[in-house]
Amino acid sequence: MESNKILKKLDRIEQLPTLPAIAMEVNKMLQDYETSIKDLAMVIEKDQAMVPKILKLVNSSFFGFQSQISSLSRAIMLLGFNTVRNAVVSVSIIKALSIKDGSEGFNIAEFWTHSVGVAAISRYLAEKIRCQSLEDVFTAGLLHDVGKIILVQSFPDLFKRVWLSTKENNLSFYEAEKKELSINHARIGGYLAKKWKLPQNLIDVIQYHHKVRKSIRNPELLMIVHVADIIMNSYMNDLLTEIDLSVIYPDARELMKSEMETVTDWFPGVLEEIHSACQFFLEE
Repeated sequence: MESNKILKKLDRIEQLPTLPAIAMEVNKMLQDYETSIKDLAMVIEKDQAMVPKILKLVNSSFFGFQSQISSLSRAIMLLGFNTVRNAVVSVSIIKALSIKDGSEGFNIAEFWTHSVGVAAISRYLAEKIRCQSLEDVFTAGLLHDVGKIILVQSFPDLFKRVWLSTKENNLSFYEAEKKELSINHARIGGYLAKKWKLPQNLIDVIQYHHKVRKSIRNPELLMIVHVADIIMNSYMNDLLTEIDLSVIYPDARELMKSEMETVTDWFPGVLEEIHSACQFFLEE
């Protein structure tokens, strides 16, 4: 199936996951510099299931505030608009994409564990290199592979062909896609992210995390998630694995050279954060 036919089919699929109205509204509000904390809190409070999620996030070990925070308005003030927006979008997308019946070779729990792992590693790397987009980096890592779920849901035959190719030819999923399909999960995910009207920074990471482009708005954010994805794939199951440096974009390799050289020292500590993050985002 040609790539343009796949994208056209995506436009026609009625059951394609959509972002809940609250996530779309929060996204829209935060494009307006006149939006107040009070107005944002009122919108989030429309979804009573979202409120405890935000409060649990602000009181989690991610942020380390000393006192318990019970007010949504105060949580928004402490976290900042972008972090709250990202939390709402992340929780909404996890809920929207939490499929029950997967294809052979796909496990939804393993998928989100990988995604949370890439998010946690991305945040670690971003802090080390003093990235200017710390508010977006966790969410970018969390959502980088959403296109895989769309393949499973809407194109199960194509997903199965790719999965079988990974086994038969000892390839990564991305390499198998290049061999078997005219389109890959990154492009599908980017297409969906545009339909969801996500911020351009997140769209770029989803679409180009395997094939880095420097011409985008925030190449540093993209390179962080690109490296984090490779580290997660390499070290999650075996710390003795050596990363194939040839698959890392050269500028990204140079930007995070120190972190790449010491990864076996710091990765076990980040694993603890990954387990903590999984409990928050994947508890349902």
